[in-house]
Amino acid sequence: MDPFCCAYDAPYISHSSQYVRIRIGLFKNEVTSVIRIFISIPCGVICKIVNQSGDAIVKNIYRLLILLSFNIVLIAAGSSAASGTVLQGEETLQVSPLSKGVSIYELDNGLKVLLIENPALPAVGVNVAIKIGSAYETFSTSGMCHMLEHLLFNGTSSRTQKQLYDDVDRIGGYNNASTAEFYTNFMMVMPAENMKKGMEIQSDMLFNSIIPPDKVEKEKGIVLEEISKSLANPDEQLERNTLAILYPGHALSLPTLGTYSTVQGLTRNAIYDFYKNNYVPNNMILTVIGSFQTKAVLPLLKEIYGKAKPGQVLRESNTEWATGFQKPASIEYSQKVFHRFYDGDDIVLQVYFSIPAGEPSDYYRLFSTVIDKNKDALQTQLKGDFPKNIKTLKLTSRLSHLGNYLEAVVTLKNEVPFDSVVHAVSAKLAGLNFTLAPEIVKAEITRERTEFVKNIEKPHMFGIYNTNELVKEGLESVLASFSGRDASAAAGDLAVLKIGTPRFVVLQMPSVKQEKENTGTKNVTKYFKDEAVGKNLMVVQNEAANLLAIHYLVKQKAVYESNYGRDASKILHECFDQRLKSDANQKASRQYGFTFTVNDNPFIPMDDIYLHPDFGYLRAEGLADDVAGAVNYLNFQIKNFTPTEEEFKKAVEKYKGISMMLMGGDKSKKLFDDAYKALVYEPDSSAQHQPALTYDGLVAFTKVYFTPSNMIISVVSPMNPDSVNALFDQLGYSPVTGEPAVSTRTLVLPAKPASIEKQGSGERAYAFWGFINPIDPADAAVLQALSLVLSDEIVFDIREKQGLAYNMSAGIEVIKDRALFFISQGTRPQNLDKLIPQYPKFFRPSALDSLTQEKLEKSINMYLGRMMFRRLSSINQAFYLGSSIYFHQDENYDKVFLDQLKNVNVADVKNAAKKYMKAVNPLLLVVR
Repeated sequence: MDPFCCAYDAPYISHSSQYVRIRIGLFKNEVTSVIRIFISIPCGVICKIVNQSGDAIVKNIYRLLILLSFNIVLIAAGSSAASGTVLQGEETLQVSPLSKGVSIYELDNGLKVLLIENPALPAVGVNVAIKIGSAYETFSTSGMCHMLEHLLFNGTSSRTQKQLYDDVDRIGGYNNASTAEFYTNFMMVMPAENMKKGMEIQSDMLFNSIIPPDKVEKEKGIVLEEISKSLANPDEQLERNTLAILYPGHALSLPTLGTYSTVQGLTRNAIYDFYKNNYVPNNMILTVIGSFQTKAVLPLLKEIYGKAKPGQVLRESNTEWATGFQKPASIEYSQKVFHRFYDGDDIVLQVYFSIPAGEPSDYYRLFSTVIDKNKDALQTQLKGDFPKNIKTLKLTSRLSHLGNYLEAVVTLKNEVPFDSVVHAVSAKLAGLNFTLAPEIVKAEITRERTEFVKNIEKPHMFGIYNTNELVKEGLESVLASFSGRDASAAAGDLAVLKIGTPRFVVLQMPSVKQEKENTGTKNVTKYFKDEAVGKNLMVVQNEAANLLAIHYLVKQKAVYESNYGRDASKILHECFDQRLKSDANQKASRQYGFTFTVNDNPFIPMDDIYLHPDFGYLRAEGLADDVAGAVNYLNFQIKNFTPTEEEFKKAVEKYKGISMMLMGGDKSKKLFDDAYKALVYEPDSSAQHQPALTYDGLVAFTKVYFTPSNMIISVVSPMNPDSVNALFDQLGYSPVTGEPAVSTRTLVLPAKPASIEKQGSGERAYAFWGFINPIDPADAAVLQALSLVLSDEIVFDIREKQGLAYNMSAGIEVIKDRALFFISQGTRPQNLDKLIPQYPKFFRPSALDSLTQEKLEKSINMYLGRMMFRRLSSINQAFYLGSSIYFHQDENYDKVFLDQLKNVNVADVKNAAKKYMKAVNPLLLVVR
């Protein structure tokens, strides 16, 4: 018998590609296997083949295979096929199984599904990406996707808006959504035992929303508030100008939020038709991550999501306006320089250089690696060329199907010959070498693996970080990027890249200012403390995750900065970050897949848990392949760290630039924040008398602040706690005497009422109302429950019922033996006179007359769900352990407090309201 036979199936022909599909039978030991091979062949050749008899077809396919030099390695059943089938041609295609616990499916109704099991998580996250976003809108529908995202939280055929909210809170869930250019993403995170209920709620919203007519105007008000908030930021105006230039004739040129005019013009019927057209299962991708078993969750998905009917998604076609992945009739830039104006203070010069299109995602990730590695040096060189003119240089990539660009954004202090700056930037970028050493490529692969593992710990983040690629490239692309298997080939392609001349330039000038009127795995926790040497080490063993997370809480920041210099901690941490990013350290640490965070991003604070003035922190996350090696590496870095003068100067320069950039933004909000802090908090004496920081002062600060004995170290890893403790014994502790008390801000007890009004500017006004009373610290958990109830009622009333806010806060802030009862919000100036008279009524004990145990449990479970959400990642778990020790001298404080909160009842809350909720000497602050 012949070793193989060939049978012609049928040509597979599409508008974009032509393939001959060949079925090849393999015969080995009387066992037959069948594989199908798709070979790209010009359409004309196909026609010649298929217009022949069957035998002739087979013969010509044989000839064609030989002609095209396809070397097909055929491995029949029973051979080494377990290792994968390899097709060798111009490129080698490697077929390998997915990681354990990862699987891909498609339901009968077209819904694509990605499942990732992680039994160590206490939660399950379900993300549904609908392939509709602002890139599919026109001027008449701009903002509709975002508006629809809001409206889907307003009721279904079986649930009112309040029932939706209550049902989510009752299961301790987190339900949110976001809109981007090519997708709208809905996420639901809930405790694993409530997975089915959470899925039912989400599916109900996606497929059964009724878009209540009475809610449309209310949601318009909220979206208009959101637009107002965004336009208060000059950077948003810069971005709008930029998008209109980058993508003329395409929906990508429009803002995702829409505009005042477009949102006001949206009708309920148009929104409902848009919803029914796009929210169909065959236009969605669903991912499930967390503690579940695939064999159990698949039937649930079919039952809950699989019943929705598929539909034909209709897209508008207009030769004058492109949407989605269409291209405009022409996007050639006949002019090379564009002038725009915005409501900011700096001159911004943007230079755009074309970079290759159609490359895999690894190519652009490695491209960013090269840019990041060189950006600081390029900025320094440019400042050297123009020492009196350049503030900052920022380099980023802009990727889209309409064109890929390297964007160089130069912020200028004053006017300068702009051609000279463009020429200097172009010359420096033309000299960039994009060759990456193999170890750097390997490090990037390791880093991607680390990020992937970290995101699986936080299921909501997986959707946030990966949805863009999921909807553009498909499910396999995300999993391929995790494997890193294409990175080496991408690095080879990248090595030959040279940046050419600028494609076009955008010059954005400040506008003329005008004054404006007003799981079955081991999980062990152990605390190792030795007061004699100042050792504080918390170790958690989690065998389920191959992740090493180390959190260093560095104590006494405020006290030591008052002695050695303002911002000493921030500068020192930046110096340490520079040291970790040196070429030598990168080479040593890349094997561990480490990512480090040493300071908050001032533009996007990591979390309000880090806004306390009395501690600094280091966060290290990596793979747990070699815990001993990773810990020993970090021990060495900390024990032997003294900042150099060069590191000091570079850190100071960086934060000078950041400080200048922070001077922009919403000035009314900054005015409000400063006035609010001065109104409710006692002055911080340690912050008022800090000397200017010098290099010698920083070195002296390092010796007392940056020592192992001044740190609370929390570690989460798969390793046994005693073994981890032995590793940290090598860190080198020294006795601590006379340690100062923790510095915590204090609420003011006002002697009389106060009403303050300040004049701001811009699109936004801000208001605060509240009062401060002494309390018994033992009532902290009950006051937290009361705060949750008040916040729910106040925010729902002002935002959801009245549409007078986009984001706001209300409730109770407890600090030691005092409590602040408050409302704080931004709004449009015309809303103030309506809002301010309402505030006091929310804090009358009678406001709790309708409170039931069910409502209270809903509010508490909602909060507990969010607290669980914050504690999903290993590094955040490490933080809460360390902060419990530092602030409460009890590693179990965080857990105990949450347990106390679970047991609060209605009588407790009402008694606390009668006891403390008395508006004595109320405070009012308004910035118009």
